[in-house]
Formats: sequence, structure tokens, C-alpha cells
Amino acid sequence: MNEWQHKAAIREVLNGYSGAAGRLDIEAFLEFFTEDATVYGIAPLLGQPDPLAGHAALRAFFGPSFERLEWLVQMNNITDVVLGADGASATTSTGLVEMARRADADMMVLIARYDDELVLTEDGWRFAKRTLTPFSFKTVPE
Repeated sequence: MNEWQHKAAIREVLNGYSGAAGRLDIEAFLEFFTEDATVYGIAPLLGQPDPLAGHAALRAFFGPSFERLEWLVQMNNITDVVLGADGASATTSTGLVEMARRADADMMVLIARYDDELVLTEDGWRFAKRTLTPFSFKTVPE
């Protein structure tokens, strides 16, 4: 692949992640991460410790979270995709607005930024590290 094809494939990972989250599909969601991926910044929003490390921890956190939701929508603005000099790593920065609703609660709105480190695996580009920087996280009555 050339540089633009790699960048397009990485954008597909970013968009696919949001699609899997929006479908509340934990199996598809996990496919976007390496087995030992680390995720920072999400668990503390719900009073849990950082980081989430590895598929088992991601499943344990996101699986029950997805089950409690009626729906979830993510809108992304991918601002940077930078390929590493080795051709097998990349970094990205993505602005995020996420809205979700649990059956027993008001709608939640998150405005944040993801800073990511991705690696090229046999199965394509995957997240090795995701860091969420929340700017606002609130409940909104409907």
C-alpha cells in the first residue's frame, strides 16, 4: 500500500470503531484493538480505574456498558493521521461528540478528543493505545 492507502485504511478503523460502538456490538468493537491494547480516559468517566489493558479488560468494561444502552451515536472529526517512519505505526487525533441513552437514565453527551497509536498487523491497522481527553461529559434530560 502507498501512503494514501494506509491513511484511508486507518480512517476506516476510526470510522469502523464508531460504527461498532453505535451498533453496540462488542465483538466487532474488539476487532479494532490489538490483543494487548491500552485505553486511557474512558473508565474514569464512570468511576473506574485507568487504564483498560487488553481484550479481557475492554470486554469487561464495554460489554456491560453496551448492554445497558438503548442507543449510542458517535460523530467524529479526524484531524490528523500521521504514518510512522517504519510504515507499520501511526498516530491519529480525532474530535468526538458522543450521545447515548440508557433505558433508566437521561441522555449522556460527551465532547472529547481521542489521541491514538495504531500498528499494522497481519489483519490490518489496529489500535495499540487510545487516550480519551474529555472536555465535557454531562447528562441531559429529554
